[in-house]
Amino acid sequence: MKKNIIVIFPIILSVITVAIFFNLSVKPMDTTTNVLGQKETMSQNENSKKNTIGNAAQNNSNSKSIGSNTGNSSDESKFSSSGQTTTKDSSTVATTAPANTIKLSFVGDCLCATDENTSYENCFNDVAKAKNPSYFLEKVNSYFLNDDFTIADCENVYSDSKKLKVSDKGQYADPNVRAFWFKSPAKNAKILSAGGIDMVSISNNHINDYGLEGHEDTRKALDAANVKWGEEGKIVYFEKHNFKISVICVSMYGDYVLPTIQSALKKATKKSDYQIIYFHGGTEGLHEPENWKVNACHTLIDSGADLIIGDHPHVLQPLEKYKNKTIIYSMGNFIFGGNRHPENRTIIYQHTITLTSNNKISEETGDIIPCYVYTGDTNNWQPAQIKDKATKKKVLSFMNGKRKSPL
Repeated sequence: MKKNIIVIFPIILSVITVAIFFNLSVKPMDTTTNVLGQKETMSQNENSKKNTIGNAAQNNSNSKSIGSNTGNSSDESKFSSSGQTTTKDSSTVATTAPANTIKLSFVGDCLCATDENTSYENCFNDVAKAKNPSYFLEKVNSYFLNDDFTIADCENVYSDSKKLKVSDKGQYADPNVRAFWFKSPAKNAKILSAGGIDMVSISNNHINDYGLEGHEDTRKALDAANVKWGEEGKIVYFEKHNFKISVICVSMYGDYVLPTIQSALKKATKKSDYQIIYFHGGTEGLHEPENWKVNACHTLIDSGADLIIGDHPHVLQPLEKYKNKTIIYSMGNFIFGGNRHPENRTIIYQHTITLTSNNKISEETGDIIPCYVYTGDTNNWQPAQIKDKATKKKVLSFMNGKRKSPL
């Protein structure tokens, strides 16, 4: 009997010692890290996050096929890729801590304005006068209010100036092609923030529709609406869980701009852990990216970009996985004040980064949410999630390179 007591006592002592060690050394993780001080405040009273990102394992091959998405989800909307961490030490206490995640949402062109030479009943600017700013994104804002950071393209000028003159866009060779100038009152920039959009790119072909003064007025309107903006020469940084992300906003109408973008990417890499390129470029109306654009995006991944999001064609173009990195060549329109009948398919793309307890990427997952640009017979300026399964499947199949059109 005494032998048993003697044997058991050291074991009990060891257990107590380990328990004391854990109590002193393991600290609770900080889950309240703010993202630019805005998103956390907006979402405090929201329900828990929806739409769990899929966990299907992504093959680590360097495939270059457009639309390649090797996720196993039955609706094809979810896919994942492993991060860059190559070792896992299961013997350390740190690996047992819960993972930190950062969820990013992306949408395409937000053209919240009416053309200078267009006037018709219930045009965008007229509706904006009558509606609350929250009207325009009220059918989709739950995605943006429950993520960490939402990024869009701002493709119009915001200004109240009566002195602005349209910029000279020259003459088009084709007489059937006309130029457009888009301007909206400064208060309409609140449409973006009211809908949960945190940041916009203003690197596009319409930011200078009203010259440099209109460009500057747009910056001021976005600042007043508490919307961050990026453009050439202004990289936007944000941070969560001590993990810093940079967003490089650029126009890219040919590969001649690659050296400039690579220079910005090199600068961002020194200051951030993860680099996103949000570009505006390509040919309008095409559902497939041109070869030069594909090659340019591959070059930018090779140069250090971690995620590339494109827009400008006003229609969707597929997703590609290149060297285990995601490229979406065109997000299409989202809010589109340009006309009554734009192509009526778009997406919300959500990208979730999962971090280990020592802030290394363990996994990146993506979720495609098919949407309409508008509902009804004509444009009501309200994007909405597609509920019909057959319509939704067509969009998902297109984004995965299995259809020629999302329609």
